Amino acid sequence: MLKIKKEIYEEMITYCQQGMPYEVCGILAGQDNCVTEIFKIKNIENSSVSYLMDPLEQLKVMKEIRSKTLQFLAIFHSHPFGSAYPSQKDKELAFYDVYYIIVALLPKIEVKCFKIKNNEFFEEEIQVEV
Repeated sequence: MLKIKKEIYEEMITYCQQGMPYEVCGILAGQDNCVTEIFKIKNIENSSVSYLMDPLEQLKVMKEIRSKTLQFLAIFHSHPFGSAYPSQKDKELAFYDVYYIIVALLPKIEVKCFKIKNNEFFEEEIQVEV
C-alpha cells in the first residue's frame, strides 16, 4: 500500500488538471511507502495519449531525492481522456520497481495505483493521509 499526504495528493490532481489537454508526469518520493514530496517533470512529448519525462529534469530530481535521503516511491502521470488503467505503452515503459499512479481526468477524476512488471499490472491500494 502507498500512503500519500493529502496536500500532495491534491497537488498531483491539480497539476494533472492544469496540464489539460496533455498528459503530465512526475515523481513522488518519501520514506517507508509514505509520499512526502512531489516532483513535477515536463512531458517532452506534448501529447494527450503518452508521456516521456524530460531526461535532464528526471536526472536532477533523482539526484535531489538521493541528496535528501528520500526514496523514489512512484511515477505518476495523467490520462486526460481515458481510464485510470495502464496503456500498452505504460506497461512497456515501466522500468522501475516503484508504484505507478494514473490520474484519469475525463469524463471523471479517477486515481489508481499499480505495480507493473513484465508487461503485467497489479492494482495497489492508495491511502490518502491527512
